[in-house]
Amino acid sequence: MFERGYWRIFSWRGVPVRLHWTLPLGALLFSGGAFAPVFWFGFFALVFLHEVGHALIVMNLRYRVTAIDITGFGGMCRWTGNATAAERSVIAWGGVLAQLVLLAGAFGVAVAVPALARGWLAPVFSVFLSTNLYLMALNLLPFPPLDGANAWRLIPLLRRPGVLGELKRALLPVPARVRAQAPWMRGRDKAARRQTRPRSEKGMEARELADMLRDIGDEAGKARKPGKRWWN
Repeated sequence: MFERGYWRIFSWRGVPVRLHWTLPLGALLFSGGAFAPVFWFGFFALVFLHEVGHALIVMNLRYRVTAIDITGFGGMCRWTGNATAAERSVIAWGGVLAQLVLLAGAFGVAVAVPALARGWLAPVFSVFLSTNLYLMALNLLPFPPLDGANAWRLIPLLRRPGVLGELKRALLPVPARVRAQAPWMRGRDKAARRQTRPRSEKGMEARELADMLRDIGDEAGKARKPGKRWWN
């Protein structure tokens, strides 16, 4: 059902973000059938941030994110790579961690500026707070295709040696110079270096070529016999 029918709206870090045709149906369902565009925007933002949480951990682990899809019944972070069982569990936790960050931020703003949370942005705060908590609880149920099916497997895996190192690699930001060495970035970086090569470097190569041609001419001149024309 969710393999076709997508519309690409923009790219995030080179990853296509796509909407599925079922999105309006899901928006109407979650808004109780009411016309609520502000609520719909908040719901889209919530699902998108959830998938970004998955994607950031996939990128930290140096695997490839191929697409972020938003459907009427949630979202999907599509990625490729030979991840270990522990890595898959951490990736599954990524969406909920992103939702927790959003929950804390929205709660802090609502407490600091209560008038903002009661104004025309009230539906957005409703999504970021109550709907957010509901979706976190739903996603952590230990049944596929929900995230909880993989997320809770991390607890017994913590006893294995090396798992803490995998957690560190997954959760800590990767320096740009290391991320650039990921297999899918190497060709792109080489092309970028060719396009952004300084002009001074290009000029240096031109001078070296001119010097080489001049040396060849000098050697050819030495090889001629005295007094003999080269066109004879």
